[in-house]
Amino acid sequence: MSAWLGGRLLADDIPVVSGRVTAQVSQDVPERLSLTVPAQTTVDGSLFDWRPGSDPVHPLARYGQELQVSVVVSSTAGPESWETRVGRFLVTDWEDGDDGIVQVSAEGRLRRVKDALLTTPTQPRSGATLVSEARRLLPVGVSVAFDPALVDRACPAGMAWSDSRLSALQEIADAWPALLRTDEWGQVFFRAPLPDAPVPVLTLRDGERGTVETVARSDTRDGAFNQVVAESSASGVEDVQAVASQTTGPMAVGGQYGVVTKRWSSPLITTTNQALRSARTMLANSLLPATSVPVTCAPDPRIDLDDAVEVLRDGQRFWGWVTGYDLPLTVDDGPQRVDVGVQP
Repeated sequence: MSAWLGGRLLADDIPVVSGRVTAQVSQDVPERLSLTVPAQTTVDGSLFDWRPGSDPVHPLARYGQELQVSVVVSSTAGPESWETRVGRFLVTDWEDGDDGIVQVSAEGRLRRVKDALLTTPTQPRSGATLVSEARRLLPVGVSVAFDPALVDRACPAGMAWSDSRLSALQEIADAWPALLRTDEWGQVFFRAPLPDAPVPVLTLRDGERGTVETVARSDTRDGAFNQVVAESSASGVEDVQAVASQTTGPMAVGGQYGVVTKRWSSPLITTTNQALRSARTMLANSLLPATSVPVTCAPDPRIDLDDAVEVLRDGQRFWGWVTGYDLPLTVDDGPQRVDVGVQP
């Protein structure tokens, strides 16, 4: 784990005693990092104090310092090792408990976007598109990439953004439609919506040569819409609306579950087809986290949000998408939890 302040490397090997990276698709800033480090260690023959104190350029201070996290997995049967970059995190808090341990908390780089509110009203520039507005709305120092599958389109004239950059980017993602994420380099990434059916890139299994310890199950009605109404709020655009409904399974709108409706509007929607695509994507996104299968397994830092996975447990097989995870950073931090969202 390394610490950076802008382009300046402050520490290249932070001595992590314990730590975890967690992520949930339902959070505005999906990623969280918590770690503990010793108060003092010897670095290059000299004693180094890992307590930030009042030093604004200390590696663990909260004045814009970012932690680049990677996990190295080594084989016990040979010299092989594999390094996986996990993400980049903005330090938000630290605490020196006077017990020889420093506790540090950090969040994914969307926290920078969340913090940097716009100070004056702003409108899309002439000829603006979703891509150009996403780039313009990001604060200085935060880069962005776009899934090649996303098709850019014009932003309508006459609209205005709220003071929240993050809300504006989320609105762009919902209207596109796309998923707003960050990648392992800390770059904001607009990802194409999930397909109708998962094609697993990883199998989590129990038994011989498997890594799965337990497979639980959870479900909630909170936030589990089975109908989404998307419409345009653009000036001069009338009667542009689309409805996406769950028509099969236990959450069908015609069943005993009842109708649970989410209504959403945006000036970025100007056609019925755009409204329908947004409604369908929001409907799918609301159903997955509601029906979740928490899998406890051996740590695997390759697993990321939105990965399609297959789970094999006691002869049962199911597919789904990763909606959250809890990754330990050391061998003493226990197993990993992977939340797999499945269709109800």
